[in-house]
Parts: sequence; structure tokens; C-alpha cells
Amino acid sequence: MSKAVERLTAVQAEAVHWIALLAQVPARHVLRHDTNHPAFHGCIDWHSACHATWALLAARRMTGDPQYDGIVDSILMPAKLEAEAAALAADPAFEMPYGRAWFLRLALEDRLVTGSTRLTFIARDVAQSLLRFLREQPRDPFAREYANPCWALLNLLDYADVEQRAEVGAAARELALAVAPALERLPAPEEEASWPDFMAITPSFCELMVRSGALPVAAVLARAHERLVALEPVRAHARPHHYALNFSRGWALLALAEAARDTQLLDLALDHIELSLAHPSWWRGDYRSVAHWVPQFGIFALQRALRLRWEE
Repeated sequence: MSKAVERLTAVQAEAVHWIALLAQVPARHVLRHDTNHPAFHGCIDWHSACHATWALLAARRMTGDPQYDGIVDSILMPAKLEAEAAALAADPAFEMPYGRAWFLRLALEDRLVTGSTRLTFIARDVAQSLLRFLREQPRDPFAREYANPCWALLNLLDYADVEQRAEVGAAARELALAVAPALERLPAPEEEASWPDFMAITPSFCELMVRSGALPVAAVLARAHERLVALEPVRAHARPHHYALNFSRGWALLALAEAARDTQLLDLALDHIELSLAHPSWWRGDYRSVAHWVPQFGIFALQRALRLRWEE
């Protein structure tokens, strides 16, 4: 067994412990009234409240502990969801595309964990709104932060798979194929290293190309491998958004490592994830800067690590 795979096995063995710690943070904050949204009013903003609710469901699926079910159920009440659906319909630009992509992630997690259909019809409308938005004009796959389309397309693919919505998956793949030529114009390493973003730009684009089937993994890595392995975990945070970058890089690199059976990318993914886990102040420190959102990114990275199966 390679050292990278040994590291993965160790992370998987400790993941439930870390997930339990991470989940304590959104559980404390998701019911706050930081905004006037009907259901998703904690954690400073709508999208953070969405992925905080997602995180509590994901924690249950990975740990088997139902302790947060009451919190989730109090958020996902029919009257509140009806009001949220009306608000989304009334403002097509709201949380587009980033926050709506997280809502799809929440909906698919709820279906997997509880079997409930309480988010089904809202999620269908959200998926269609995302597809309309992404079709309206060409989207730059290297757009920054909330505007980046890759995260939305990846969530559309996962949502389509869980809900067996073949037409949504096909539409997302078509949109991914449309941006595939951007592989020839990856941002320079020094350029991306200067960005204080929370979402991994190049790794997410490469993940989308591979997971959508827009490009073969060999073609993606022939162009991007050197660019990817030049990434180093963030240790100095230029702004609060930097605190989640190690986690988002980590989960994208795990997907690429699994697809290519590349232990160098696996090692790099684990470098990013383990460094941030080892610094709790980076994810449960100041509420406004990190605690209202960064733990959820850590849970998603660990969820992906737990699902990864590596046979040598």
C-alpha cells in the first residue's frame, strides 16, 4: 500500500470524529435570526444557512447520529419552504448560481438521509432556474467566487443522479462540454495563487470536465497536472474567504485523484484537508469570518474522502 493510500485510510478512520466536531458549529448557528428569510435565516446569509442545514444532514449520514434531526425539521417545515419557494420564484437572480447550487446539494442530501420528498418540487424549480441561467449566455468557467458556474454544474450532475433526472444531467453535461475548450487557457499558477477566493477555480473546472465526461481524465491531466501539483495549502489567509480554500481544493483534488488513480494528487488533497482540520480556529473561530460557513466546507471534503475507494 502506498503512503498516500495509507494516509487516506487514516483520514477515513478519523473522519467521523472530525465530522462530529465540525457539525457542532453549524448546529449552534443555523437557527440564529441573522436575516428575515423564512427558513434559511441563520449563519449570516441564505446560502450559508442552506449549507449549514445540509451539513447537519450529511453529518447524520456519515456518523449515524440523529441528534440534529430536530433542528433540521424545524428549518424544513412546509410553511417555511413554501415561503422560500415563492421568494426564489419572485427574484430569479437571487443566489444565482452559487446559493441555488447549495440548495440542490441540501435537497439531494435530504432525500438520501431521510427519504423525504419535502424539497422535491422546490429543487426541481431551482434546477430549472439554474439551467436557464447557465444557458442564457456563455459562462466563464474561471469566474470568481459566487459567479463560478462549475460548482453549479457539479451539483446539477449530483442532483440529477440522486433524483434520477436524466434530462437535467444531460443538460448539465451539454453545458460542461460547451466550456471544455477553456482547458487551453487555464489561469497561470501565480495568478490564481494571488486570489483570496474560497472556491478552488482550476481544480473545480478540471473536476467538472472529468465527472461530466466532457473530456477524458488523461486529456485533462495532460494539460493541468503540472498546474495542479503546483498548488500549496493556504497557510496565510489574505481575507476571510481564504479559510475555506483548502477544503474546496481538497474535495476537487480527491475527485481527480480517484478518477486518475493518481497518488500525487491524493497526497496533495490530503495535505490541504488535514492542514485546515488541524487548525480549529480556522473553522470555529470568529463567527462572522469563519464559524458561520467554513465547517460546512470541511464536512463536504470529509464526506468525499469517506466515499473514496482506492484499490491498488
